Amino acid sequence: MVFKIATGIGALLLSSIAFSAVTLSVPEEIKIVAVNDQDIGANLLRSNNKIKLNAGTNVISVRYSGYYQHPDNSHDILKSGIVTVKTPVLKDGNNYSLALINPPKDFDQAEKYKDEPIIGLYDQNKQLLVQQAGAKASKSWLSSVFSDSDTLDATQIPPQAHQPAAVYNTPAVQNASATSSTQTLIKSWQQANKQERQAFMSWLAEQSN
Repeated sequence: MVFKIATGIGALLLSSIAFSAVTLSVPEEIKIVAVNDQDIGANLLRSNNKIKLNAGTNVISVRYSGYYQHPDNSHDILKSGIVTVKTPVLKDGNNYSLALINPPKDFDQAEKYKDEPIIGLYDQNKQLLVQQAGAKASKSWLSSVFSDSDTLDATQIPPQAHQPAAVYNTPAVQNASATSSTQTLIKSWQQANKQERQAFMSWLAEQSN
């Protein structure tokens, strides 16, 4: 019984550890600046608007970039400040995607949208995991934010102290496995006798040392 309980805890711990890589799809209107404070140009593979990330939690710095053609054949490129998205745990081998939340439909809307864009992260089942609104870019950062380059030096990313709090959604399907394991562990504990519980507590104390 002690072994059974210990095995249950081990499974729960292992389930929280991420390995290998995940694939993140990125639309044209979202430009990735850096991942985990590292310039994507130097450290990440990118092909056909997809990049590879380490499984687990990542911090992704992006910005909105919209191209608009006008009737007189002139055009404008509207760019937002940096939006930093902290992901939930991304599972090894799964596919994820970034998208704009409530994207602008025309140039006038885009001029306002670029000040406070909202970025969403979706899983492969099209479920929204987190959405992050950006803070209006300060004037001191305009020269870098509105440059022609699609990437910036990670050291130039402005602090996000004034960025609104992210909104995280946890689909029930993501919790099903952990909930099942927890229920099994509780049931094993309830069925254990006093001696088995004491032995388990001794084992648990040893693991914490």
